[in-house]
Amino acid sequence: MSITWNMIWEAHPDVFIARNWLECPEDKKKENRLSPLFHYFMGGETTLRVGIIASSSIMHEEEFLLAGVLWGNRLSNGAKTVIYYVAPNFSTAFLDGVSKIGGNICARAVYWREKLTPSLYLIPEIQQGNQSRYALGEERQDLKRWGHSLNPVAQQQLRIVNAFFDSLAYRRVRIEIKPQHIAFLWGNFEIAEVRRKGKKFELNSKVRWLKNTEQVLKWQKQGWVDASGFLNSEFCTVILKILDYLEDLEKEGKLRTQDLLALWLHQGEGVLKSLWGSPWPWPWLPKERSENSVLDLEDWYFFQANGQLSVVCPIFEKPLLKASHSILLACVLEKSLLLVCAKDPQGNSLVWDGRVHWLTTLGMEEDLRRWYCWLDDMEKFPIWTLPEHWKDKGIDELNCRTLLNHSLMQKGYS
Repeated sequence: MSITWNMIWEAHPDVFIARNWLECPEDKKKENRLSPLFHYFMGGETTLRVGIIASSSIMHEEEFLLAGVLWGNRLSNGAKTVIYYVAPNFSTAFLDGVSKIGGNICARAVYWREKLTPSLYLIPEIQQGNQSRYALGEERQDLKRWGHSLNPVAQQQLRIVNAFFDSLAYRRVRIEIKPQHIAFLWGNFEIAEVRRKGKKFELNSKVRWLKNTEQVLKWQKQGWVDASGFLNSEFCTVILKILDYLEDLEKEGKLRTQDLLALWLHQGEGVLKSLWGSPWPWPWLPKERSENSVLDLEDWYFFQANGQLSVVCPIFEKPLLKASHSILLACVLEKSLLLVCAKDPQGNSLVWDGRVHWLTTLGMEEDLRRWYCWLDDMEKFPIWTLPEHWKDKGIDELNCRTLLNHSLMQKGYS
C-alpha cells in the first residue's frame, strides 16, 4: 500500500517550518534528474524555500544524501533553503553527513515511525553531529601470525612462497593478507592466492579477470614447495607470464583507468611521494561482511609521511554520487576508534588531518566542484586533477582545484 505522505505532513504541522506541501510530479523528477527512488515535496509558502525528501526505506544512503542536496539546490536558486530528510532510520554516518551540509542548504533529519503516534520525530541538530564512535574492524594479521596455525612444515613452505613473491616487488607485486587467504596482486589484479586448508595451505595462480577461457585454463597452475625447498618451476613460469601479459597491457594503453591508477597509487612514487608520502596499507578487516563502510574504506588509498596520514579517494565515474559516498565514509573515519591509534611501519604515531583528497580527471572536476556549494567545510575535500598525459607518462604532476578561483600547480610538493 502506498504511503500518503501529505497526510503525514498535515498531521505533524509543528515538525517543519513550512506547510501546504506540494509533491514534485514524476515528469518533473525526470526533468530535474532526481532519483525516482524517493519522494520530493516543496513548502507552499512563497516567503520560504523549504523541501522534504522522503523514503520508506533506504538501501544506499549516499544516494539519499545526494538526492536531498540536489532537490535543495533545485528549490534554492541561490537562496537559503531548508531540506528535511525523512526516513525510518539513519546510520550514525548519515546523521554526521547531514551535519556537514552547508552553503545555501540547511539540512535536518526526521525519523518516520509508521506505527507510532506521532510518527515523525525531528532529530536535534546536536545529535546529527553526535560523539558516537565506530569500530573499524579487527587488525589485519602479518604473515607470521597468519601462518601460526599451520604445521611447522607448512610454515616453512609459506616463507618460501613469500620469498618468491617478495623477489617480484621490483615488478610491482604486493601482498594482501585476509583472514582465510593471502592474495598476491599486481595493481588491482590478483595473480596468485594462498588459501588455508586446515594445518596446511594451497597455492594457486589466479586469472579470473581474464576473458579468454583458453588462456585461463592454460595459466591455472598449482604451486608447491619441492623437497629441495624451491617452488615448482611450472608455477613460477606461469606467474612470470602473467606479469609479462599485464605489463604489455600497460605499455599498450589497454588497462582501464582505475586499474592503471591503482598501479601507480600502490607504488606511490614521484609526485605522490613528495605530496603525501609512502603508501600505508589499510590495517583493518571488517569483523562481519555487513560492515559495508569498512569494506569500502579498503578501496581508498592511504599515505604517511612525517607523522601525518593522508587519505586519497579516486573518483572516475558518477562523480556526484561517489563524492556523496566519500562524505559518509569520511564521517566513519572521523569517529573511528582505531584511526586515532594509527602507526607507521616503524611504530610511530600517525595523525590524520581530517581531509579526504578527491583525485579525478579534468572532465569530472566541475561535477565534483558542485559539492562545494553544499558543504559546510569544502577544505576537508580538496580536489586534485591528473594531468592529461598521465596514462602515457605517469603521474608527474597534480593540480589542486580546491577553491573555485584558485589553482595551484603541484610539481613534487604542495
